Amino acid sequence: MNIRSAKLTTALTLLALSFGAFASTYDGECTNQPQSKWMSPADVKAKFETQGYSVGKVKTGGSCYEVYAKDKNGKKVELFVNPVDASVVGRAGKK
Repeated sequence: MNIRSAKLTTALTLLALSFGAFASTYDGECTNQPQSKWMSPADVKAKFETQGYSVGKVKTGGSCYEVYAKDKNGKKVELFVNPVDASVVGRAGKK
């Protein structure tokens, strides 16, 4: 293996590991309410942006919304949110 291919392999490995850090890790239930009572993803995004987050996307994951954002310090966060009231019930890697 030459140096160029070794560098490429290392770079690809590091890239794959960084994506794995944000894999969904919350296995709890956020709500038992029907989706008709859920806030819209746009409203959840707006709520977190008023709290100082820079929100990339909000997606549905089971009975939760997953909010992918950066906090006030620019640190990436993944929040697991009750879709009825937008309360945070978990964070990536934490319960």
